[in-house]
Amino acid sequence: MVLLLFVNSSRPRARARIVEMPMARKIFFRKRLTRKASMETVWLPASIAWSTIAVLILLGAVRELGRFHPALDTKFGVALIGVLLAGSLVSIAIFRISRKREAEAQAVEKQQSSDRILDGEIQAWWISMISPLENFLVRRKLNPNTITALSFCFNLIGCLFLFNGWLFLAGWAVLFGGTLDMLDGRIARKTGTVSRRGAFFDSVMDRYSEILIFFGFAAHFRYSTLFYIILLGLAGSLMVSYTRARAEGLGIPCKVGMMQRPERIVFLGFGAIFSSIFYMLRGTLGGDAGPYLMGFVLLVIAILSNATALSRMIYVMRQLEDRGPHQEDGQP
Repeated sequence: MVLLLFVNSSRPRARARIVEMPMARKIFFRKRLTRKASMETVWLPASIAWSTIAVLILLGAVRELGRFHPALDTKFGVALIGVLLAGSLVSIAIFRISRKREAEAQAVEKQQSSDRILDGEIQAWWISMISPLENFLVRRKLNPNTITALSFCFNLIGCLFLFNGWLFLAGWAVLFGGTLDMLDGRIARKTGTVSRRGAFFDSVMDRYSEILIFFGFAAHFRYSTLFYIILLGLAGSLMVSYTRARAEGLGIPCKVGMMQRPERIVFLGFGAIFSSIFYMLRGTLGGDAGPYLMGFVLLVIAILSNATALSRMIYVMRQLEDRGPHQEDGQP
């Protein structure tokens, strides 16, 4: 509270008059301190996370381009695992300890379905990690459609990396593409540029991006039995998206199921990364376990994505049955 003292000197005895002034200045500083504390809560774990990712990509690029012998490959593999685990665990621990429950994190948890594989806390952590980039793009007033196009470009690069056999770098390209896909809608809402045109463009580019990723894996495993599992996973992934789009076209929100797009991106990205690391550790493990890990990941995606599509179909049909017959039911 700011107080001003006025003295009337025209009288023999000065009389003080206390006037209460608005508290705008105090509120202003309080908001600045709150915003500064919030940014510090985000910046420390975000800096650790992105520094870890930068080191991982640098080591992975050196290894992919170098093609070292098994003994040196083993050292690279151990170093990558150590950096990945240490950086991610420290970042998550600091984030969970230092932050208070943010409204954004609570919103994610409320919207989260009970059958999702990735829980709300993990999403809240990653959203906080990319919030500095999000705020920068908002200040730059970058068009959300440009971010959608950049997401597609990262997935195209990931497809080319997969075709060339660079699984480690391909995994990070897929994860970066998925991260940008998260940002385009958030930035559109923050900048007030949400439109049906942008939503349609985003949906179409997402489908092309996912097809590119699966094509990359299919090209990499074209001489393996995994090729057919990849095709089954691609079919399931497209049907997950189609069932939701068709349901929403009938006026029914449909977000049920375990293997949704964020889960598929995370599984494919980290599956490729750890598959490459297992190849580096082939000297220690007595063989290349990478294809077995990647095969397991692709099989899980193929099974759960088709199960998600079928569960959505059953869910929507029950919703339509509860609503009763409609004049224009039937044809798509």
